[in-house]
Amino acid sequence: MALESTNSVKSKLHTFWQRLTSLPSLADELTARRLLIFSIVALLCIGTTMIGSASIPYGDYKYHQPLYFITRHLIYLFIGVFAVFLTMKVPLKAWFAQTFLLWFIVLILLIMVLLPGIGADVNGSKRWIRLMGFTFQPSEFAKFVMVLFTADYVVRREDEIRFSWSGFFRLLGPMVSVLFMLLLEPDLGASVVVVASMMAVFFLAGAPIRQFGVLLTGALIALVAAIVFEPYRLRRLTSFANPWDDELGADYQLKQSLIAFGRGEITGTGLGHSVQKLSYLPEAHTDFLLAIIGEELGFVGIACLFSLLFIMVISCMRIGHRALVNQHASAGYLAYGISVIFLLQILVNGGMNMGLLPTKGLTLPFISYGGTSLIMSLMMVGVLLRIDQETQKPKPRSARDAYLGG
Repeated sequence: MALESTNSVKSKLHTFWQRLTSLPSLADELTARRLLIFSIVALLCIGTTMIGSASIPYGDYKYHQPLYFITRHLIYLFIGVFAVFLTMKVPLKAWFAQTFLLWFIVLILLIMVLLPGIGADVNGSKRWIRLMGFTFQPSEFAKFVMVLFTADYVVRREDEIRFSWSGFFRLLGPMVSVLFMLLLEPDLGASVVVVASMMAVFFLAGAPIRQFGVLLTGALIALVAAIVFEPYRLRRLTSFANPWDDELGADYQLKQSLIAFGRGEITGTGLGHSVQKLSYLPEAHTDFLLAIIGEELGFVGIACLFSLLFIMVISCMRIGHRALVNQHASAGYLAYGISVIFLLQILVNGGMNMGLLPTKGLTLPFISYGGTSLIMSLMMVGVLLRIDQETQKPKPRSARDAYLGG
């Protein structure tokens, strides 16, 4: 009896061990796709909650409707979710087949922004087109299109990019045309994102260091010139170094942002208990929403938020890496380019909120209030999910040769 009991226990332990070892590993479960979806959903929940908290006083003051901005945000969110499912259905080859048409559309939209009666002038900048009570910002669309254009271009012109200067000069035409229109608005933040993301794709495609160096030098010279020859940009550049020397002027917004972070300390004042959103920090639900999050949720909330943001960026890069490993070059470069767009906006928005960078009008992806930014960010997520779907297996050699003209 004792022997039978011992054998029974061993049999049960063996069965349990087999079931345990047959379970999928954590690494297999935490795929880039699942992590991306999880982080995006979590960020949208946080962003929607915080926009509601931060915008109620301003909506009540300006429109006598406390829920004015959160209502519009939910409309944009609904359109953005629809854009995710729509772009997931569009084959990548359809995007890459229309790069020149999309570039031309971007130029037309950027020209329309500057036309009287079409473009909306807000705080001295013409960056928006008004449509039926809502606004559309073409520069957000331009970020995606120029990364798409570059990702397709560096594969079609692979030999020219790597072994001659002709590929470099061909790319300059579309880049300069879009940058020129963006600087006329003016929108330096979008210009920086467009150039940096295109340069990242250009570098990943194997461009020689000398060509990349020339492009980087030219971009830095243009950036310095854009700052020096515009007095308000120069004031922003100098004011962030000492946000207390002109507290009621150029430094006012940054000073109020730093006060918000200081009030939040470790665990925050509590959701809805911000003081800075009571018109001390102007339009706190937009580019400086991070400061309100720091005030209400504290360091803990900021740490969780940035953890989710960087999980999202890493997931995007993992999708791009696998696409390149499986020889889907254009798709891989596009995924990396989208990752750079998200990463730059996270770093710039976080830096300006914390006084590490000059104030710049860039939203925090999936968090800050901004209809076009939210819709385009979600649309790019749909494209990333499509890339993940199409690049699961290595591309057949014949298909690669046909695409590259081999």
